[in-house]
Amino acid sequence: MAAGVKGIVNFGMGVTLREGNREYFYHALDQVFPGLSEKYRNKYGYDYVINSPNSKHLLHIFRETCRKAGIMYQTDQIFSYLKDFPEKSEYWQISLFDNK
Repeated sequence: MAAGVKGIVNFGMGVTLREGNREYFYHALDQVFPGLSEKYRNKYGYDYVINSPNSKHLLHIFRETCRKAGIMYQTDQIFSYLKDFPEKSEYWQISLFDNK
């Protein structure tokens, strides 16, 4: 894979809307679909997490796509990989004060 992706952590299909982001989202939604934000407000109110009504189908597509591409998608598998990730000595953290 060109980007070298090993895994994708997915906590669900939908959006999270913090205060401020929510207002921006509703405003942008009304710019493209006038009045639609009112339907969202009535259904979701001030919920932080808004799951897609097609979440199951989207998760199925996500998992199949990852499987075909050889990308890890199970959270426990990804965190296990990160825990055992081998450090390579040829890499180093640069410093603002390095003269290299």
